[in-house]
Amino acid sequence: MAHDADASANVHADRGLERLNAGEFEEAIAYFDEAVKLEPGNADAILGRGLCWHHIGEQENALSDYDEAIRLQPELAQAFAYRGALRVRRGETAAGMEDYGEAIRLQPETASGYEYRAHAWIRQREFEAAVGDLDEAIRLEPRNSGAHLYRGCALKELERPEEALKSLNEALRLDPENVVALQTRASLQQERGEYDRAEEDLANAGELQTTDPMKTKRRSLIAGLLQEHFAPEPTDNITITERVFPFRVRADLQRAVDRLFTASTTVAHFCGVLQQYSHEGLDFARLITPNAHDPATSVPPQYEEMDIGEEEPVRCLKNGLWLLSDGEARFAVLLAPAGSHGMVTGLKFQVATVNDAEGTRITQEFFKHLEDSVLKSESYRGKILSLEVSHRFAGTSSGLMVHRLRTVDRDEVILPKATLDLLDRNVIGFARQRGRLSEYGLSTKKGILFYGPPGNGKTYTVHYLSKALEGHTTFLVTAEQVGYLGEYMTLARLLQPSVVVIEDVDLIARDRTLTEDACDEVLLHKLLNEMDGLRPDADVLFILTTNRPETLETALASRPGRIDQAIEFPLPDAEGRAKLIRLYSCGLSLQDDVIAATVRKTENVSASFIKELMRRSAQFQIERDEDGAKVTLADIDNALEELLFTGGSLNRKLLGADFDEG
Repeated sequence: MAHDADASANVHADRGLERLNAGEFEEAIAYFDEAVKLEPGNADAILGRGLCWHHIGEQENALSDYDEAIRLQPELAQAFAYRGALRVRRGETAAGMEDYGEAIRLQPETASGYEYRAHAWIRQREFEAAVGDLDEAIRLEPRNSGAHLYRGCALKELERPEEALKSLNEALRLDPENVVALQTRASLQQERGEYDRAEEDLANAGELQTTDPMKTKRRSLIAGLLQEHFAPEPTDNITITERVFPFRVRADLQRAVDRLFTASTTVAHFCGVLQQYSHEGLDFARLITPNAHDPATSVPPQYEEMDIGEEEPVRCLKNGLWLLSDGEARFAVLLAPAGSHGMVTGLKFQVATVNDAEGTRITQEFFKHLEDSVLKSESYRGKILSLEVSHRFAGTSSGLMVHRLRTVDRDEVILPKATLDLLDRNVIGFARQRGRLSEYGLSTKKGILFYGPPGNGKTYTVHYLSKALEGHTTFLVTAEQVGYLGEYMTLARLLQPSVVVIEDVDLIARDRTLTEDACDEVLLHKLLNEMDGLRPDADVLFILTTNRPETLETALASRPGRIDQAIEFPLPDAEGRAKLIRLYSCGLSLQDDVIAATVRKTENVSASFIKELMRRSAQFQIERDEDGAKVTLADIDNALEELLFTGGSLNRKLLGADFDEG
């Protein structure tokens, strides 16, 4: 009887395989279920059922079946290959690549394992690795047109056009009706100026798409995928909602999408979108309507890595299409660049749903999820930032740059005690007491002016404060970027508590009687308006620095509420110079008498002068080539001679020395 049950199980499994190959996944699952019921240890039936679940987007069921098939039959290479594909789709790339490696180890002479892994390499933009795997797949299966196609696509990305054309030609020789190969080859031909050949390939691709609906389905044309996804609902009953986000929040949007599409929503299909002539941008209205001359096709997704100041960058999608389901409701999401005249200024999300109440709910919840992620701004909060600005005509910001400043401890900030106390009280102490001040109804915004001769630690102190003010986001604004102050202030309000540092503020905030350029006066007004326009409860601290406080506009420097405290950074006194000598001597050895003599010889010099003095003294010590790293007074004197006299008066000014030559 057991033998009869096994035979019957095999019959059901064979029928399930027939339905699977026909694309009738629901019926195939029913046959595979019956086969497993009759023979619980039938790994092939469990694997087939998992593949069906995989096709219809039931990822958890598919993963469970793949795991069970591998447990029952650990040498089943195909189960590892399918599980690897699913894991890569779910974003579990490392685990997926391990599965591909195991599939190849179990069946090294089977082309499919190499081909699957190549697709994953392409998703990661590891095109050289993809070409290597595709070469092996073609060696094992020379007539595999798909392998030749993907090899051509990878070589195109590697900017090896001759080899790419050769692979695409072979793909089309093996399968003359391969629409994607025709379109990719046309793109290469256009780049080479072979416009007649490109037109011929595009015309052939368009004819194939319009004359044979089944070919359209097989070639993964976006219009066909969307029509099939929403069926039986006609696409003219689909409503499209769009939201555009600034490019600078791209990392947070990517994280939001990754969480949403791996947690609460079923992904039936995910891909990148290729449309050769998409000068007006990608949108659902064009994707849903088939275009014989310029069809949008499904391609491997492309990512860019964005540095957010952490160990791992965020992999941000360039464009993508998700076909999704929420219970019985079907919907689709498109991510694409937003902009005009060929310039990318943001990112747009479009949600396509059936035009009913359920579709409205899905759309609202999706955009609410994105908005919440942008407001949290977890990618950049608490970091040190500045805008990356395009220097093209439009002058738009393209993103955020994260600065990794060296850590400066408090004992490395060499300032007079009175100055340090003033700094602590008005910056660090103020930040700690904001909560209590707010309870009393007092303003929590503040403006500080750092002034004094150059080279005395104004910027160095900003580095210290950026680390000491825990939980604050710091924005470094150079004078040339003050024109983008409005954008900086939007971010400062979003990421508060925040610190906005404007260096060399005198370049744009000069006394109006000294201003000759109308543009400078506009920038001055912009700064004043932004400082005035903040709500009293805004947790924003302005730190402005200048070497020339006497040239500042009176309206900025003398009005409380803009500048609340000026802090002078004077030339270091004797005690400060001694500390600086020890700080900048680093690994060098100096006797106390050498330090004392150096202090006497360096009156009226800046901190940066002492830093260079110690480096120059070390050079003289190294040239003597004696054992040990002991700097002598002779080394100090030689360095001072070069810095103060041999280099002339200009050298003294450059290094911050105010010596009387007499």
